[in-house]
This record gives sequence, structure tokens and C-alpha cells, in this order.
Amino acid sequence: MNERQTLWTKDFVLICLTGLFMFTSFYFLISTLPIYVINVLKGSESNVGYIIGILTLTAVLVRPISGYLLDTMGRKSVVVFALVAFVLVTLAYNLATSLLILFSLRAIHGFSWGFTSTGAGTIASDIVPAARRGEGMGYYGLASTLAMAVGPVLSLFILDRYGFHTLFTAGSILSAISLLCLLGIKSFESNIHKGKTKISLNSFLEPRVYSLSVVLFFVNLTYGGIVSFITLYAKELNIANAGIFFMVYGVSILFVRPYAGKVFDKSGPNKIMFVGFLALAISFILLFVATGYLLFIVSAVVMGICFGILQPTLQAMAINRVEAFRRGAANGTIFTAMDLGIGIGSILLGLVSNKLGLPYMYLICGLILIVPMVVFFWKDASGT
Repeated sequence: MNERQTLWTKDFVLICLTGLFMFTSFYFLISTLPIYVINVLKGSESNVGYIIGILTLTAVLVRPISGYLLDTMGRKSVVVFALVAFVLVTLAYNLATSLLILFSLRAIHGFSWGFTSTGAGTIASDIVPAARRGEGMGYYGLASTLAMAVGPVLSLFILDRYGFHTLFTAGSILSAISLLCLLGIKSFESNIHKGKTKISLNSFLEPRVYSLSVVLFFVNLTYGGIVSFITLYAKELNIANAGIFFMVYGVSILFVRPYAGKVFDKSGPNKIMFVGFLALAISFILLFVATGYLLFIVSAVVMGICFGILQPTLQAMAINRVEAFRRGAANGTIFTAMDLGIGIGSILLGLVSNKLGLPYMYLICGLILIVPMVVFFWKDASGT
């Protein structure tokens, strides 16, 4: 195998570590902020939806801009600046003594998150060899998967033992380690666009990945019901630590993502995507009928299979459709759709849960998935 086909280089390891620590810091707050809102700030389930949703909605505003800047100013300088802001705002959660302050901090956090997550994914796509893109992006995706598995469990452990101050401080330390890993990466700046271009809507968004973005929007709309309310649903089911859902979910993805990436590289997206859609629908149905620990955990396993397939496959398809100097715009477009889905999902599903209850909210999530499945097999089946 020639040098261009080597996957596990120093830079690839460092970008994976950058993602791991950044995402772990991010997921520290997924399972704990709902508790903070309700127990400390005396908010409601609707407040939880708004607090979770505002981060993703503000990230939506900056994703297209971040993609443009990544393609024109350089990957590293943009991401370093954003990660510094990410560190500071995570530490500033210690100052959140009211819902308004917390809401404001989440909005600022969303801006930094929009830049850091888009930028790290773009750098990873630069480093990964084209012939191994599905596999490589699958492995890079394991950084967020491990964070998703470890972050909520570890954060709930820290919260139980040491409280919210230590939790927020630990999150800022993890993001600082992510910044140090990023500073060690060298070989990706050659893919920026150095010529002058006329600024238009297409400078910020990539039309060739719009259909894939629609699919990701609806998939992540349903996931908004997980990140915002699975902790509260676990309490309804008398499950002491909701972090177990994310841990099992993450472990399931660990096994699926490398395999799914290899299948995509060799055989295309159709069969593997069908399995992913089916798994996600089943996982929400299992949550709907769950009455205790068993089906709650089985749902996490099946949902892990889904997200181990859908997100890295769709991201690899998007990267394959564009030139190297448009990867920032492509990633910005698809991540915008993902954030918009989670943000709108968190808010709308919070309203649904107030009216119908959490079990029926999850049943509705399963039905929503018909839409992205139809869009994918109508517009994107057999495409790369």
C-alpha cells in the first residue's frame, strides 16, 4: 500500500483525539443539564427543550459561515480560535445562576460548537485517503461515539460525587486537552481555496449535498428527543442512571461504524442505509413500549446500530461529491442540517411530551423516520 493509502498516521490519530476530548466535553452536559435546569434552576421540561435546543440552533447560524472560512482562511486557525472560545464558555457554566444566564451561555456555546465540530470533521476528511473515506470517517466518528458512551456516565458520576462546579470545570479541562491535540496536527492546509471567489449563497452552502442534508435533518430531529429527554424518561422507568443508555448506545456504535464504513467503500450505500433506517425506527418503538430496564437498554443497542451506519455513511457520501476545497462548505451544510434537526426536535418534541407524554413522543419519532427514508431512496440511492 502506498503512502497515500495509509490511514493511521500521526495526524489522523491526533484529529481523532481532538474529536474525542472535544465531544466528551460536549456530552458532559447532555445528561446533566436537564437535571441542572429542573433541580437547581427549578425549570420545566419545556425549559429543558429550549436550553438544549438553543445550542443547536445557534450552531446552525454559524455552520455555513464556518464552512466558508475553513475553505478560504485555513482549517487550523479557524478551529483553534473556536476551541479557545469553547474552553472558556464551558468553564463559564459555573456562573449560570438563572435560566436566562444558562440560555445565554448555551447560545454562545452553540457558536463555538458550530465552528469546532465542522472544522474538526473537515480536517479529518482532508487527512483520510479518498479510497478509505468511508472507513476513515467511520473511525473518526468513533471519537464522538466514545464520548457519547463515556461522557454522560462520567459526568453523572462526577455530579453525584462532587457537584456541578467540578463537572463544569472538568468539561473545560477536557476541551483544553482537545485544543492541545489540534495544535500538533500539520498536513491539511493545502486543501484551502486560495483564489478570489465571488461571495454568494453557494459560498456558504454546498448544493450538491442538499438532499443528504434533508435526510440528516429528519434523522436528527428525532434524536433531539433522545438528547433532551432520555434522562427524564429513565426516571419515569425507575432507572437510576440514564447514562447507561448513552454508554450502551456508544458501545453498539463502536462495533458497527468500522464495518459500515468498509461496506460503503466496497458496495455503496443502499443496503447498509436500509438497515440503518430500520434500526432507528425499531429503537423508538422499543422506547414506546418499554416499562423498565430491559427494553430501555435494547433500544440503546438498536439505536447504536442505526447511528453507526447513517451519519458516517451520509457524511462520506457528501465529502465524495465535492472537491477538496469545498469540504468545509459540504460539512457546514450537512452539520447545519443535523443541528437544525436536533434544535427543532428538542423544542417541538418538548411540546409534544408535555401534551402526550414521553412514550407517545418516542412513538411519533419512529413515524417521522418514514420521511428521510423516502427522501434517501428517491434522491440518493446508489449515489456516492
